[in-house]
Formats: sequence, C-alpha cells, structure tokens
Amino acid sequence: MPEDERTALRQSMRQRRRALDAARQREASLAVCAHLAALPCLKQAQAVMAYMACGGEISLLPLMEQLLAGGRALALPRCEGPGRMTARLVRSLDALIPGDYGIPAPGADCPMLPAERIDLILVPGTAFGRDGGRIGQGGGYYDRYLPQTDALRVGICHDFALLERVPAQAHDQRMDLIVTPSGVTGMTGLRARKAQI
Repeated sequence: MPEDERTALRQSMRQRRRALDAARQREASLAVCAHLAALPCLKQAQAVMAYMACGGEISLLPLMEQLLAGGRALALPRCEGPGRMTARLVRSLDALIPGDYGIPAPGADCPMLPAERIDLILVPGTAFGRDGGRIGQGGGYYDRYLPQTDALRVGICHDFALLERVPAQAHDQRMDLIVTPSGVTGMTGLRARKAQI
C-alpha cells in the first residue's frame, strides 16, 4: 500500500480530531469510557495497559482513575528509544512526567509490567478498519510491542476514524475490538479467541 495514502489519511484524521471543541472531546471520552467499563473482558482484566491522549485522541482518564481506585494494575507506555516502548506500572496519574512527543509518561523508576502479564491493551490509532486494521502515528511503537503479548487488543477512536478498511501493511497489528463513542465493534473470526469479550 503506498505510504502517501497512509500519510494523507493520518493528516486528515489528525485535523478532524483537533477540530473538535472541548465539550465534544469530553463527551466522546465519557462515552468511550462507559462502553469500556461495561465490557466483560475489562471487568475481568487484572492488568490493563492504557495510554495518555494527545492531539485530539480520546482521553481515557475517567477509566484509568476507576481502574486505579479499584486496585487494578494500570500500565502506561514509556518510550525507550526510536520505535521501542515498555509498559510501566503507575499508582497515580499525578506522578507522570513529560515524555517523548510531549506526552505524559511514567518515569524510569516506575516498575516494568512484563508484556505476558497484561490482560488487555487499549490502543490508540489515527484510523481503524472494521476488519481490525489499524493506522497508527507512524512510529511503529505498537506494531513492535503488540506481538510480544497475547493480551486482548482494544482499539480506541472517534466515530469518524472507524472506516470500512484502512490501507494496512503486513506489519500492522490488528485489533480484537474497536470502541468508539457510538459503541463496540467486534472482530469476529480474527483474534477473538477469548470467551466473554
């Protein structure tokens, strides 16, 4: 798939995200967090990896606060070099420090959560396809990280970023579920190998 098509899609989606006002962003965040909280797979997950939103991505702060209050293990990405990240446990979102790309991140002193211990990963993206395809930011962080874990993969995006298909490449990692403010889309027959999705 030509890279210029993927680049154009990224630019278009970023512009649409940034055009949303604060009220619509908050609305989208609360709706997505409510859908996620109702998922059986999230209720059962003991260790969850989430992300800190940037550039108009859907914020998961209400859900993360809920997970921490419930005593669940919450991990966030920490960039460890170009295209490489680890999952680091956080006990409070107030303890995050400025990370790469200006995104708040766990410090180097936060313990690493081994990839094989993660039950569910909430994955941001610039666009997703209804077949589970994902277009990320272009750095390859998640495409390198996701093959290390068998965790359930849940893509998160605005309604307009869920397309029939995205111009995926062979290395692009696919999702099990995609959650938007409007609801949950399951990837039947793809990687949905865990009961009670």
